[in-house]
Amino acid sequence: MPIALIMAGGKGERLWPLSVSKKPKQFAALMNKTFFQMTVDRILPLVGENGIYVVTQENFKSEILKEVPFLLEKNIIFEPVGRNTAPCIGLGALTIAHENPDEAMIVIPSDHLVFDEERFCEIVDFGCEVAMQDYLITIGITPNEAHTGYGYIHYGDEKFCKQDIKACQVLEFIEKPDIEKANYFFSNPTYLWNSGIFIWKAQTILEEIATHMSDLYQSLKTIQRYWGTPELETVKSQVFNTLPSISIDYGIMEKSKRVLVIPASFRWNDIGSWSVLEKVFPVDKSKNLSLGPHFGLQSYHNIIYCKKPIITFGVNDLIIVETDTAVLVMPKSFDQKMKELIQELKRSDEFHNLI
Repeated sequence: MPIALIMAGGKGERLWPLSVSKKPKQFAALMNKTFFQMTVDRILPLVGENGIYVVTQENFKSEILKEVPFLLEKNIIFEPVGRNTAPCIGLGALTIAHENPDEAMIVIPSDHLVFDEERFCEIVDFGCEVAMQDYLITIGITPNEAHTGYGYIHYGDEKFCKQDIKACQVLEFIEKPDIEKANYFFSNPTYLWNSGIFIWKAQTILEEIATHMSDLYQSLKTIQRYWGTPELETVKSQVFNTLPSISIDYGIMEKSKRVLVIPASFRWNDIGSWSVLEKVFPVDKSKNLSLGPHFGLQSYHNIIYCKKPIITFGVNDLIIVETDTAVLVMPKSFDQKMKELIQELKRSDEFHNLI
């Protein structure tokens, strides 16, 4: 049976103040469940309760076990410090390979939304079959717009096929484009969004890390030597503090000769900012998106998240977020400037503890 590695250590600062350092985006609930709980529910039919591993920060352990009580504590892998996805996945693969070196390993972010979960499972199940032949599989999403916030994958010839699902050669990984390139990619059916979902055997990805990221591989081997000892977490912390921040795409996927992509058309969203919510949830007759009790009069095109009632009168194109931490009000056009706001708040003597 496959194994799942859920990456749950991110900050999600662009969804502040819903996402804060003590309880980041993956543990926030836009609907009845948190992103993390929905991710577990989505992958559970494929891997079973004992097949779920989570890589995260140690201070999130209690939240994880509260949200998913059946999770085995031994399957929670602590990442001492964030160093992007390559070290994170390498550490997860090292742990999984200790017990399941030859099972398919599904790597999945904890903060995405998928709406056709049956189709998701069909595609991932096929990906697991192909991954057993020592391939590195990534899932590419068929674009429904010219999006500049996602990376893209350009694919070529079909390599494997099962009914209407195919695995194809990857021609190129492309960084987030400008709007001109995004329009071209959207008009060309051989370009996909890079979902950040991967499938491979733990042993296979470790072999690729050894080939293309030898320094990281040696660092992982150092950690492995302390497996089962009281010094493990200390050594892990020392090692991670020396590692550069590198994504798995840049470190492995762009260089490996074993990479295939499975084009997928299920509805998918990486909720990376407040404005994305308009593409996920329905709006009312005034084009307001309200997640919470909202009464609007002569108010149009607003995004509102709240627990307490919010009343708007004569305001347009705003993002209004009310949480126990803070209230945020800003123009929708400032949505991509959230990092600037977060940086200034961190510098503030009075407000830095709100982040």
